[in-house]
Amino acid sequence: MADEATEFEPITSQEQLDGILKGRLAREREKATAKFADYDELKAKAAKFDEAEAAQMSDLEKAKKEVEELKAAAAKRDEADRVRDLKAKVSKATGVPADLISGADEESMTAFAKSVAEFAKKPSAPALNESGKFASAKPDDSGFREIARMLAGEK
Repeated sequence: MADEATEFEPITSQEQLDGILKGRLAREREKATAKFADYDELKAKAAKFDEAEAAQMSDLEKAKKEVEELKAAAAKRDEADRVRDLKAKVSKATGVPADLISGADEESMTAFAKSVAEFAKKPSAPALNESGKFASAKPDDSGFREIARMLAGEK
């Protein structure tokens, strides 16, 4: 009942498969190209829109944006000042230089400074009882003098 034209024919070679796939891929590429043909145009329009929107931004909006940026910068500066003051306070209390102190709050800075101070107290090498003393620079030659006297006939 089905005629021979619509009857399924199995693929028997790589060339047949390649031909079928090339045709299918070509049709899909055409669909995609047609679907996104105006992409570059839309991209250009969007860029122009963004430029126009930025140009139309009112002076008030620009000022608000600038104020927010300045507030953020001031907050950052205030935090840096707070940390610097805490480091100075902990440095004065522990005797550790402020540049060596690390931490986010006074408690952690104090604990860190104490550990640095404790480490700095440890001797780097054991102390020697006779450190700094040297043997005399002149060698003891009394034995040689005695031999020379004996050879010379002196006693």
